[in-house]
Amino acid sequence: MNAILAKTRKGQEEIEQRGGGLGPRERRLLILIDGKRPLDEVRALMPDPRLDETLELLQRDGYVEQTAPAPAARPAPADGDAGDPKQLEKARNFMMNSLRTFNGPYGALDLMTRINDSRSAADLQALVEDWFHAISLTKMGKLRAIELKGQLLGVL
Repeated sequence: MNAILAKTRKGQEEIEQRGGGLGPRERRLLILIDGKRPLDEVRALMPDPRLDETLELLQRDGYVEQTAPAPAARPAPADGDAGDPKQLEKARNFMMNSLRTFNGPYGALDLMTRINDSRSAADLQALVEDWFHAISLTKMGKLRAIELKGQLLGVL
């Protein structure tokens, strides 16, 4: 189930005052839960093998609650269907700009060429892991890679 979770009043107070004694993992997850993101998106932003355990703790202790089931995901484009051209261009630009920012204009030239040549959402999705790896090679990219991947997946 891909639910949408939101902070309770107790969760909001914990963010503001840090009175509940949450550890860094619990606090990080609490910050990511905003009442808008589906749980799958939160998972993409915080890939942690103990995420379910941490989430269960936050729910059990009253920091978060389920607000609604997530909206249905957009269907994957059928073979030969390029997808929404505006979304495709937005995703392509996001990938190219982040590579230029973190790797420089020539740091991942082969990957930039493959991204630029992609003509469908499936083509771009096949390049996400290469893109993620490339930006994670730099110090600043490594700090933002998970956040950026979540944003990119939201576009694709």
